[in-house]
Amino acid sequence: MENLLRKARERIQRKLEETKTGSKYFAQTRRGEIAELHNDLNGTDNHRKKAAVKRIIANMTMGRDVSYLFVDVVKLAPSTDLELKKLVYLYVLSTARLQPEKALLAVNTFLQDTTNSSPVVRALAVRTMMCIRVASVLEYTLEPLRRAVADPDPYVRKTAAMGLGKLFHDDMSLFYQQDFKKELVELLNDSNPMVASNAAAVVCEVNDYGSEKIESSNEWVNRLVYHLPECNEWGQQFILDLLAAQRPSDKESAETLLTRILPRMSHQNPAVVMGAIKVVANLASRCSQELIERCTVRVNTALLTLAKRDPETQYIVCKNIHALLVIFPNLLRTNLDAFYVRYSDPPFVKLEKLRLLLKLATPSTAPDIVKEFAEYASGVDMVFVVEVVRAIASLAIKVDSMAPDCANLLMQLVDQRPELLPDVVTAAKDIVRKYPELLMLDTLVADYGADEVAEEEAKVSLLWMLGEYCDFIESGKDIIQRFINTIMEHEQRVQLSILSAAVKMFLRDPQAMEPQLNRVLETVTTHSDDADVRDRAFAYWRLLSKGMTVEQMKKVVHGQVVPVNVDRTFSDAMTMADLKKSLNTAAIVFARPYQSFLPPYGLADVEMDEEDTENDDAAEISPTPQMGTQDGAPPAVASGAEVYTLGLAGNGTGERQQATSGSNGAQHADPLSDLFSASTPPVAASSPAFQAASASQAPSSPPQATRAIEGFFGNGIESGLYTAPVPSSAAPQTSVKDMQLEDLFS
Repeated sequence: MENLLRKARERIQRKLEETKTGSKYFAQTRRGEIAELHNDLNGTDNHRKKAAVKRIIANMTMGRDVSYLFVDVVKLAPSTDLELKKLVYLYVLSTARLQPEKALLAVNTFLQDTTNSSPVVRALAVRTMMCIRVASVLEYTLEPLRRAVADPDPYVRKTAAMGLGKLFHDDMSLFYQQDFKKELVELLNDSNPMVASNAAAVVCEVNDYGSEKIESSNEWVNRLVYHLPECNEWGQQFILDLLAAQRPSDKESAETLLTRILPRMSHQNPAVVMGAIKVVANLASRCSQELIERCTVRVNTALLTLAKRDPETQYIVCKNIHALLVIFPNLLRTNLDAFYVRYSDPPFVKLEKLRLLLKLATPSTAPDIVKEFAEYASGVDMVFVVEVVRAIASLAIKVDSMAPDCANLLMQLVDQRPELLPDVVTAAKDIVRKYPELLMLDTLVADYGADEVAEEEAKVSLLWMLGEYCDFIESGKDIIQRFINTIMEHEQRVQLSILSAAVKMFLRDPQAMEPQLNRVLETVTTHSDDADVRDRAFAYWRLLSKGMTVEQMKKVVHGQVVPVNVDRTFSDAMTMADLKKSLNTAAIVFARPYQSFLPPYGLADVEMDEEDTENDDAAEISPTPQMGTQDGAPPAVASGAEVYTLGLAGNGTGERQQATSGSNGAQHADPLSDLFSASTPPVAASSPAFQAASASQAPSSPPQATRAIEGFFGNGIESGLYTAPVPSSAAPQTSVKDMQLEDLFS
């Protein structure tokens, strides 16, 4: 019995020593170790050879130079020991990246192994050669890669498919010159599901990044759909991504493909489910209305199932739902409870659910959402509570019938939590822009005082409301006067708002506001170090000196209040084709077009798909109505390109939404990142009349501000309300030649 126990302990000890063999290779370098490694590599003991190569790789991992043993290691590549061969290939691969000139020494070994009788060795040789990515080795990989594509073993063909992708990324022109597109199509028609799925992944890369697309055919499309249930979850994702880019020529083919894809929505992997939804979204416009409604029910069920998974999955699903609501407007309208915020949700999920509830709000569901917002506002997470306050204002703007209830809820929140006063003031400004009759500022100022509004954004909102509706606020003039007296103590945006509010007050009562406006303009133009604030003051001065009447100046200074757009979507920054292509990708998470994620070596075809071109030709051109616009006021314009929104609940015709694009579309802001952020109140600087007045030539000898005020009330009214002063430090005298040069380079 004791002998059996002793043998068992020895056996366990040997097993433990075998499992700990990896750590001993990372010990400190010993003196004479290089010679010892050289002798072991050239010896006859295979075990010592393997240990020596492991020791070399360990030193290489720790950053030590072991390239001088390259020849000794490469000589071991013809070994029949598969583990030793893998170690040698790993060493060659790592050394070739740092010293490309040595990679050629191992090419003959790779070429010999590509004709080995073992499919594992053949695949290993092809994979290693394609991973070296050295220009001098690339030309030697073409024939082995072509043989691997036609190899009888599916494992080698699967490796060859990924090798074609590596060749495409290494040298796109060589890929097309050697006509490897044909080999890729052959792999798509392969009888093995793993080979076909790998080929589908490479085809997606070629179509996205290459200059020539691989044309689809019914043969390999049907083959991929047939292999779909037999592939693993990652292979299914690649195939679904490729099928989503297909455009069947007729309605029957599209409906058949869509019907065969629907079972994938019951898969356990969320990526496969979202891939199937992506196929539905891309093919829906080519199918009958009956099938679309049936698919919408399946999509709805799949999304509700994914919304109950882990927080990370919930976040990605919520991001994709924002995009899907552009394609399927009636999606999830009756399932709001699945997106109610739970106490255990992490902050990023809470925020996405909050945005999604606001997006899904309708007049019938808005009362329930308001109750939810009231519960959320009592939480302890102040960052989330602030977002809830902004969401309440956005809901009031989106649903007209709920505006009074939302305004009352904001007042209740301030009573319960006075620390929310700055955020409520900012939210009140957005509500007042659409509903002037819901002005809450008088009550807020009377109960808490303007001094409690300490945040920059809140002070800007307060000053805008004071400038617009000062006559309806009991102490409005006194508050503006206090801000004028301390204008140099505030932030830049607040100083700009003070200037605008002072000019608006002056236009209401010129005689009473004469000293204050005179003082604030002189103070800013004399003491301000900020160029924007100083230029704003000079611009107002020039505007007042143009001989305009008070009514004309009111049109310029007050401008037209543009309603806040709270119904922004991903379509503000993407076309419909981009939106469909970006589903289930990182582009949806960052709300940026997929082209911004492409590598620098090329783009495939970023023009609109054929489907969107057809919709463009047949679409009825009409502006998309914006939620929360005032009668007679132009809708708010968001950055983005032309958007083609397909309404699946209607007659199938598309609506074109025009949106201006800044910087020729090079940069796209996340339209949801500032969904609840307050828009800056409009100022006179955006008026064309203001720009024309600012561009006028200034007089050479500036009079004092007091003289300008006297001219307004005396005999100088025909020359304008003010004569614009231009200090020598701000606008030096220039010659005609200098002015021409400035115009040339401005």
